[in-house]
Amino acid sequence: MVNWITPGILAGALLVLSPLAVAQQSNDNDARIAPQIDQSEVIPAKLDTENFVVALRGGALAIEDFGTSGLAALQLSYHINEDFYVSAEYALAKAGLTSYERLSGAAPLLTDDERQWHYYGAELGYVLLPGQVYLGSDYALNTGWSLFAGAGNVDFAGDKVFAVKFGSQFRLYLSDWLAVDLVVADYVFETTILAESKTTHNLSMALGFAVYF
Repeated sequence: MVNWITPGILAGALLVLSPLAVAQQSNDNDARIAPQIDQSEVIPAKLDTENFVVALRGGALAIEDFGTSGLAALQLSYHINEDFYVSAEYALAKAGLTSYERLSGAAPLLTDDERQWHYYGAELGYVLLPGQVYLGSDYALNTGWSLFAGAGNVDFAGDKVFAVKFGSQFRLYLSDWLAVDLVVADYVFETTILAESKTTHNLSMALGFAVYF
């Protein structure tokens, strides 16, 4: 009788203790695998709620057939919301000599006044990629990359013509009221300067500061 009871008791004890052992082993495995990582809290910089922006930029403009010259631009923008903005811009440059003028030695095609290049117009922009740039592990600057398109007038070579402008802008916010921006744009318009009408693409790149108020 004793020999029969003992195996039964052992079997019952194993049935009771086995789930406890499996649970204990699972807890031990979880304790070994679970990473102990302290999550750092990232607090983005807050921007002012002002919607108006004044930007002053300087750069280069490649006037088709007239080489590359310096460019200055003044822009006033209004942010409709966090995605869309409208802008009014005035830009100026001075055209250089054409290849024909440099190589032939002939009389200049344009006077100094006619070489003055002026643009004034308006555009609509869309902030496509807002983001941040991290300077080390504890400091971040807000950024925004946008696309824009607009239209206006170009005064050049004694004529005033309609122009279309499109491009992109990257803005880096140094503080809650000051930003640095880089703008790449193309001014497209018709000219008849070289005795034939053609569409010209005039690429520009400008860097400057923007102030929110």
